[in-house]
Amino acid sequence: MVGSNVVIDAFTDLAPRYEAAMDRELRELWGLSYKGFLDRLVETVPVDGSHVILDVATGTAQIPLTLASLEAPSRAMIGLDITPAMLLQGQANIKASGLNPNVRLILASAMDMPFAESTVDVVVCGLGMHHLDVPRALSEIRRVLRIGGQIVIACVGAPSLWRSSIGGVLIRGATFIYSQANRSARAQAEADAVSNIRTVTEWLKLLSDFGFAAIEIVSRFTGRRLWYPGALLLRGVKSVG
Repeated sequence: MVGSNVVIDAFTDLAPRYEAAMDRELRELWGLSYKGFLDRLVETVPVDGSHVILDVATGTAQIPLTLASLEAPSRAMIGLDITPAMLLQGQANIKASGLNPNVRLILASAMDMPFAESTVDVVVCGLGMHHLDVPRALSEIRRVLRIGGQIVIACVGAPSLWRSSIGGVLIRGATFIYSQANRSARAQAEADAVSNIRTVTEWLKLLSDFGFAAIEIVSRFTGRRLWYPGALLLRGVKSVG
């Protein structure tokens, strides 16, 4: 897992230009705009007027804002992030939207959420899981979800090439070169996160192991180059027991 201080430093620097950076990077990786990604993610989220929706690693609150723009938004939307600068930018985005949505932003770790057990209907996470301690985050997500509540996560996915012996060596080498050539907290955070990127099989098994059922792959985003990571849009339900 990436160290939390490295992540905070990386995203503090990125906060003022986060949306532009995401748009540029997603176009390069998957040929998809950031808005296009948000639209695909949000249309997967079950929205009901009685729902409480939690967005983990909310960043600048773009997912809650997109949900709030729907004709029938949820009762409450909570955005959680560990980086103060991202939440400040998110608060500015909420104010500038003019939507006056029922969005509450909370500064906290996804590995230790300040919520009681079984208090959330839907948990969303958009491309943030690889920066987390995934088992701890999934344990917390399961804890705060009600029985029957849904998890919707967009995850960076490792192509099968990365699991071959040659591919593993190449990825480790490329990661080292990238981190040495780009001496910034963002580069370090992304390089550290590479080992936390899982294949589709690994993601499905992990969600099942943590008590999620009816797991489905809603969408796949394929890397534009053979060695690029892809992305998966996954949905599951908190099962009993």
